[in-house]
Amino acid sequence: MDQAKEFFVKEGHQVPVVGETKRGTSDPTYLMYTLGKLAILKLRADYQQRIGSQFSLQDYHDRFTKTGTAPIKIVRRELMGADGPGL
Repeated sequence: MDQAKEFFVKEGHQVPVVGETKRGTSDPTYLMYTLGKLAILKLRADYQQRIGSQFSLQDYHDRFTKTGTAPIKIVRRELMGADGPGL
């Protein structure tokens, strides 16, 4: 638990971390949620870099949700194009 708390504070910039630590160490679905979240945040950063000053969080959100429930790999291809950076 101490190691997990330290990780959340250092890497996740989260305080307080007791709840997240308990969930992260006891819920088997937490990893998939977290990996998905990180993939979405990386896609947002890559898309923002690609669009530059024209980036709009609303536009990103609209384009992302327009893809429905497609896997993130498909959403990435839709937003970044075939030659966009990978995960």
